Amino acid sequence: MGWEFIILLVFIVAGAAVFIGWRMKNIRRIKSAENTASLVLSEHNHSKEMEIADIESLILKGNDGRELSLTRLNTAQSPEKRYREICVRGSSAVGHVLQGAMPVLAQAQTLNEIAKAAPNGLFTATAPVGDLMKLSGGTVGSAVLKDGKIAAQAGFAEVALSTVNPVAVVAGAMQAMALISGQYYMNEISKQLENVNRKLDKLIGYHHDEKIGVLRSANRELSGLVSKAHVDNTDIDACRSIAKSCSEVYFEYLTRLERANVDAAERWVNKAKELRELGSSIDDSELNFSIQMCCQASALQEKCKLAEIAIRMKSGAGQERFIFEQAESLRNSSIDAFHRNVQLYIDEHYEPVLERLGKIVDAKKIPLLSGNTAEETKNVQHRKAAILQTVVADGNGNRLTEKMLRSLCEPQETLIMLGETPDAQRVFVLDEEQWNFE
Repeated sequence: MGWEFIILLVFIVAGAAVFIGWRMKNIRRIKSAENTASLVLSEHNHSKEMEIADIESLILKGNDGRELSLTRLNTAQSPEKRYREICVRGSSAVGHVLQGAMPVLAQAQTLNEIAKAAPNGLFTATAPVGDLMKLSGGTVGSAVLKDGKIAAQAGFAEVALSTVNPVAVVAGAMQAMALISGQYYMNEISKQLENVNRKLDKLIGYHHDEKIGVLRSANRELSGLVSKAHVDNTDIDACRSIAKSCSEVYFEYLTRLERANVDAAERWVNKAKELRELGSSIDDSELNFSIQMCCQASALQEKCKLAEIAIRMKSGAGQERFIFEQAESLRNSSIDAFHRNVQLYIDEHYEPVLERLGKIVDAKKIPLLSGNTAEETKNVQHRKAAILQTVVADGNGNRLTEKMLRSLCEPQETLIMLGETPDAQRVFVLDEEQWNFE
């Protein structure tokens, strides 16, 4: 019995070994088949046979998770819509965007004209330039075919041609656009600073030469910064230093303005003389002068912020986060800025003056001894009209600030032509009258 049991046990073990071996062989065969299927799927996903012309839209995904959709444009809807191409000065490759080179905006073309040169069609993206600038790297998250079905959830090299990287095209174009915009705004700031300088010259003679000199010096230094062909971080520091000097002058004259006391001794008989003294009191308090100093110092502070943003835009990559922060700061501070609300300040400080004027005119006094009240009333009112005309008429600076904030923070349309090779990419921006420089 013992030997029979041992022989039976050997057969059982041998049978188990054969079964296990057979089972393992089948498992390996199944695994191999799965790997083959996976490889086929992977090869399908990595296929380079898909043409750009077959793609309806591309979803770009940056390294920070930010996404941007490039959608195929129906050129028949707005054939006369005009765009300007971002080109590199002196480059023979039309539309070739290079970091470090000075890009320009070519002559405007209609959408119909551009479409004729786009064998793969045109894509459009609408987003704030500030957001587009942040799309500095990454891949295409997916491609959507004309039937609306998602072709793949992978990088662009796995979806279409490996030689085309739309993220690089868009990012490079936006950096070029930022450089162009920065140069444009620096030019515009320079023009406005000439006007500020003329207004400061008119203030000389008020015996406040030191403070007027501070603002004139700030204006001159800022003019030098925005006139530079090449900028760096030291220029940003300089902008902030100039802004600090302007701020100190602003608060000094705001304090003077708040303490201004315009009054006149009451005259029991001659109302005209009392009105004349009221006018003299306005002059003696330097009410109008303080308003102008506050206004110019406030405007220069804002131009320092504009200049900092423009310099950062012109500096190129790596400035996106700072540009956005400064744009938000500018948006918040500009709402309450003195030079933007100067009429309210004038009304506030002239209200008690005009109230006193009314009381003098309405006072019951002997008409024959009152003098020419109409003429003196007009002289007092003229002082308010004069300061209003001086500081309120010029809204040019405000418009530049609003234009810059709008271009950075509001969606802007960008047109992208994807080609078969990196050199064939072309980028266009919607034509606007502000792009009138080369």
